[in-house]
Amino acid sequence: MNTSKLFVLTLALLMSVASFAQKGSVNKADAYLTKSDYANAKAEIDVAITIEKNASKSKTWFVRGKIFQAISTSTDEAVSSLDTEALDKAVAAYSKVMEMESENNPNYLLSSTNLDAMWGNYINAGGTTYGEGNYESALTSFEQALKVKPTDSVTLLYSGVAAQQAGFTDKTLDYYYQMVDAGIASEDVYSTLIYLERSEKKNDEKALELVMKARELFPTVSKFGQEEISLLLAMDKVDEAKAKLESAIAEDPTNINLHLNLGVLYDNLGSAKLKDGEKEAAREAYNQAKASYLNALEVDPDNYIANFNTGVIYVNLAKEYYDEVRDMSLKNYDKYGPAKLAKADKILKEGLPYMEKATEVEPNDIGGLSALQQMYTQLKMLDKAEAILDRVDALEAAGQE
Repeated sequence: MNTSKLFVLTLALLMSVASFAQKGSVNKADAYLTKSDYANAKAEIDVAITIEKNASKSKTWFVRGKIFQAISTSTDEAVSSLDTEALDKAVAAYSKVMEMESENNPNYLLSSTNLDAMWGNYINAGGTTYGEGNYESALTSFEQALKVKPTDSVTLLYSGVAAQQAGFTDKTLDYYYQMVDAGIASEDVYSTLIYLERSEKKNDEKALELVMKARELFPTVSKFGQEEISLLLAMDKVDEAKAKLESAIAEDPTNINLHLNLGVLYDNLGSAKLKDGEKEAAREAYNQAKASYLNALEVDPDNYIANFNTGVIYVNLAKEYYDEVRDMSLKNYDKYGPAKLAKADKILKEGLPYMEKATEVEPNDIGGLSALQQMYTQLKMLDKAEAILDRVDALEAAGQE
């Protein structure tokens, strides 16, 4: 027998076996996936993408996407543990396909469809656990969905809401600020950010920055104007707040929200001065608030807030004298009490029409009705006070049912 031929044959067989054992076949990887043999499918495709001729074909990346999608979504821990970054790799693979092919290419279309399916599964899973009150689990699912669609407005919103419910302030801020940066933040998102910056982070400067941006984006939403005033007052920037509002009113005198906001500013200032024992300064601020609310009523006589707040201002102005009488000694009361009470009653009566108007505009508002009932009681108009109290009782009873 020719030993040289035998050697050549043996060498050929060895090379054939080595060739057969070599990993990196895209078709084999796909076949293993079909058989649910995810370990071998992963092994094949991991090598396949290192081979230049494979890496240049979208099919390779599409098959890789399918394999890692199956691993990432498997409920079998033995499968899901094959790669802790399976989701990221699936998304990256499908994204690679979409970069390589045109939109009408089958691999492009299938990759897009699979990404949507993955996103939908995570969103649905998060929605289910959120509905069960398991906010941390919901957040985990929504964050997985974000890996599929990092800039999707719905996913960012859901992640922010779940993070807030779970008590993760920093994550809530992160997701909502991403929405702000992308220009897709809603009025409610801004409100939440402002609240968190003020209450949780104690960062009034950042909250004010958000308020200013929100006012530009939502000019008809009055709460942001009121929040600005509250912040400026908290930051001891009263003069700045007044100047801004007065300038805005000069440019737009029929804007009722501007008059209301200026009134609220003086109203809050009056309360702050009164708390500090500065009665005269408080009285002056309350009168300025009253003037602003009356200006608002000139624009809209039926505005509930303007009527209610005007009524409350008269209550506050009268309260100064009622408090003085309450704190008097018997001797001083005999000397000054009746005159003080008469002055307080006169002021309170002047406020009655505004509070009565407020309850006409909003007849089922318990806050307005309760305030009116207290005014009637203070003025010894007991029949009217009792009638209002009956209305309040009826409304509360209906609400309880």
